[in-house]
Amino acid sequence: MIDLGLWAQLVTNGLLTGGILALMAMGLTLVFGVMDIVNVAHGTYVLLAMYLAHVLWAFFGIDPFVATLVVGPVFFLFGVVSEQVVIKRVIDESIAAQVFATLGLLWIFQNFAQLLFGSAPRSAGAGYGGISVLGVDIQEVRLYGFVVAIVLTGILYLFLYRTKIGLAIRATAQSPTLARPFGVNIDRIYTLTFGLGIGLAGVGGSVLIATRSVVPISANFLLLVAFVIVTLGGLGSITGALTAGLGIGVIDSFISYYISPSLAPPIYFALFIAVLILRSTGRGTMIRYRINQLFAGRTGGMSH
Repeated sequence: MIDLGLWAQLVTNGLLTGGILALMAMGLTLVFGVMDIVNVAHGTYVLLAMYLAHVLWAFFGIDPFVATLVVGPVFFLFGVVSEQVVIKRVIDESIAAQVFATLGLLWIFQNFAQLLFGSAPRSAGAGYGGISVLGVDIQEVRLYGFVVAIVLTGILYLFLYRTKIGLAIRATAQSPTLARPFGVNIDRIYTLTFGLGIGLAGVGGSVLIATRSVVPISANFLLLVAFVIVTLGGLGSITGALTAGLGIGVIDSFISYYISPSLAPPIYFALFIAVLILRSTGRGTMIRYRINQLFAGRTGGMSH
């Protein structure tokens, strides 16, 4: 028999955690969607942002959520510099060159973090409490992280779909060749996009450090989770990343409770691989078609 109270608690926990994970992955999907580059170093940008937020909390007493106002802009500039120094050199090269270049960044950043902070876990436990809503316990820190994720998704959506710069970014994502004759400076759009992507990673890292500790090898897990979310949500889709992040969070919550927290990542990684296989064989499309037919049959053949 289903315990509705327990399931409400697990779903709430999952959605709040998933929102924070989606926030971390948004920068990756933005960069891939516009620049068509696989940034293997994305997890280490999140890692360094977590460490910077930790330093701001440990030495200056700055709350991780307030620190997003510092970490976000700093990492935007970090992304701009990275794009000018490294990414710009390989963006028109083969995917292997792009992967090896960003893999080099991953290696440099991870070893820098190891050298500077060692392997001891670092955190920023700012002492948040909890509240209860309709019998469901909610951790304030996860609620605030979820709110940040939703607000940033909305701002990013409005920026991309309601501003001229956003229009130029979307035009570049569609076709740089066709966008250039309309006066779009492709190089500047790439620089801005990579800066935005890393700025989002900075905000995500600052929020994450409020909910979990960090060690240098955390970058590997963060990258894998970001790739899973981005792939399941649709490469280049901001709202897709948010939806997939929420889904991963709920799956993680149920597996952690009913099976084991240590088995949650392997299970949703397996789900990720299964989705890739279904998509590569075209069976994913067939399954969606049959599901649509099933629901159409139940509603008297209505379609939308």
